[in-house]
Amino acid sequence: MKRLITIAVVLLLMVPIGLRAQLDPVSLALRAYQAGDLPKAQELIEIAVDDDNFNKITKTWYFRGYIYKDLYKQAKEGQSKKQSFEYRDASVESFRTTVELEPQGELVEDCNNSLKYLSSTIYNDAAFALDTNNFEDAQRLYDQYQDITTVTNPEMDLTQRTIEFKLYKANKYSALFDAASTEEDKEKYSQKVTEVYKEVLSLDSNNISANYNLAIHFYNQGVNIIENMDYDTDFETLFAIQAQVMELFGAALPYMKKAYQLNPKRKETLVGLSGIYFGLNDIEKSEYYQEELKKLQESEGNQ
Repeated sequence: MKRLITIAVVLLLMVPIGLRAQLDPVSLALRAYQAGDLPKAQELIEIAVDDDNFNKITKTWYFRGYIYKDLYKQAKEGQSKKQSFEYRDASVESFRTTVELEPQGELVEDCNNSLKYLSSTIYNDAAFALDTNNFEDAQRLYDQYQDITTVTNPEMDLTQRTIEFKLYKANKYSALFDAASTEEDKEKYSQKVTEVYKEVLSLDSNNISANYNLAIHFYNQGVNIIENMDYDTDFETLFAIQAQVMELFGAALPYMKKAYQLNPKRKETLVGLSGIYFGLNDIEKSEYYQEELKKLQESEGNQ
């Protein structure tokens, strides 16, 4: 395993020979690390961390950060995800503790660079967790990424990245909603879709994707109910179903109108508005947006 010893590490080692001769656990851990014996380095650095003579010393935590960083890389290559996460968490803790002990120290820049690397791997794992529908882990990892980034780059605005993460999460919930085979699951995932899109809109009310997709989510539910209606059902039940459908179309309308305001020339939005108004029995407005769509199509055809 290739290791690069930073200038800061070298400076820490430039101490009187008498002190270096003392075989304290931190020095021994560093020797084991340099020799490529990570398990021994881990064992020794933990002895140092548990010892009040060493656990307030900056270099203890600094070396611990590097030891666990390499353990993380090794475990990751071996496909031991749970173990690699634990090692990474320990490395993050160590580098952050180093900075906390000496906020203006010479090791801060190097610690922050390591933290930036580790946070990038955390963000990637958060995205992968969403890909596998592991939503709790995804959110936990994203929160950890966000927490580290606010320390290493306090001036960075994470709003857009958070929005991207939430939009992807909502998309995954939407796919689960579409594939749900029980009413219980449909209701559960429907609530999640709505919840996450509204979280996006709380961050950016002009986000066109969140407005349009939330509108479509409500609208499609109404359409599905209509398509699956049993018209032999008694009138009381039919009226209740109709009220439910109207409620869904009404919920979709403000979000689709907002999407239209943000981009009046998007065909899908015009189709959506026409369909929503038709479902609300406002034929005049439904035809208006049909006409707007026709004009747009003709304009594109003449270009």
